[in-house]
Amino acid sequence: MSPTAATRAVRYLADPRRRTAVVAITLAAIGLIAFGIYATVSGPPPKQEAVVYFTPEATTAQKDAVRAACPSVGRAIQLPKDRNNLATSRAYPLRYDVAKASTADRAALYKCVHDQPGVNGMSQETQGQ
Repeated sequence: MSPTAATRAVRYLADPRRRTAVVAITLAAIGLIAFGIYATVSGPPPKQEAVVYFTPEATTAQKDAVRAACPSVGRAIQLPKDRNNLATSRAYPLRYDVAKASTADRAALYKCVHDQPGVNGMSQETQGQ
């Protein structure tokens, strides 16, 4: 009777000539798993932002009006304007930190923003995990 593939693999790995390599690979795998768990549990919380999308016809005045009309709501915090003059900052000038916002805070924010002229919509993005 021929041995199964699992039996052959165990015999191959249990060979004393391969013990050092097997132990090193096993320790490396355990280390990677432990680091992954540590990074997930102890790492910084993911950054969650709600980004306001404006229509192509929206003017700078309309964008500023939305910023003024919809300030921070509860724990949905309006982020300051970017000062870097990048194209993405000009296209999406209004963002909110919603990582700690409740569902009610988010709903009130979304309603306020969607009621303003020149707004096309909002998108929530999660970064950092």
